[in-house]
Parts: sequence; structure tokens; C-alpha cells
Amino acid sequence: MSTDEQAAAYLDEARLTLTSARAIYRAATAEHEALWADVVKNGYDAIEQAVSAGIAAREERIPRAHPAKIQTFVDLHQPPEHLEEVLLHWLQRRSDSQYIDIRGDELNVPHRLFDEDDAGRILEDAETVIDYVTDHIQ
Repeated sequence: MSTDEQAAAYLDEARLTLTSARAIYRAATAEHEALWADVVKNGYDAIEQAVSAGIAAREERIPRAHPAKIQTFVDLHQPPEHLEEVLLHWLQRRSDSQYIDIRGDELNVPHRLFDEDDAGRILEDAETVIDYVTDHIQ
């Protein structure tokens, strides 16, 4: 498989994953369910797939570790500062959307840590990242 094919596959998957995040958002809104962490999780996955497309397009090896993946993309593409901030913000929130964590005496549960505003923001941010990558690899 060529790196162009790999990049295209990652972008297709990013778009599909963003579509699933939007579907979860709509279901959460319609059914009044606190599924916001699931929207964030899928939204982050869409971002990371887009970033992987950007790395593949530069014929570089895609790191497996999440922080290294984001850093490699930033190093290769030098996105505008606001986009780099978006990537770092969601990278920092990634594990919060997936895992229950005990911090001191507090139990941090994903569905208690995110709200509708977070979900709406990641949908917009994921679309921005996907559009940026699409524009910069074609």
C-alpha cells in the first residue's frame, strides 16, 4: 500500500468516526442521555485518524503512542498555533473520556466529566482538524 493510499484510508476513517460522534451527539440530545464522553471519545479518535493521515502523507512512520502521534504531526506540518492548541487540549482530555480514574479521594467518571458544550466543541474541532489535514495533503 502506498503512503497516499494509507493517508486516504485514515482520512476516510476520520470522517466516518466523526459521523459516528455526531450520531451519538444527536442520540444524547434526543434521549436526554449523558453520552457526552462518548462523543468526546469518538471525536478524539477522528482527530487522531486525521493526524495519522497527515503523518502518512509525509511518508513517515506513524507512532503508536498518542502524544508522539500528535507531536509528530505538529513537527511535520507546523499547524497554526490555534490548531496546535486544539490538538494538545484534546490529547490532555483523551483518557478522561475513556477511563474511570481515582485521583486522591475522588472518583473521576467519564460521563460526569464532560457536558454538551464539550461534545459540541470537539465536533467542531475534529471537523477543523480533518479539513486542515485534507487541505494540506492534497
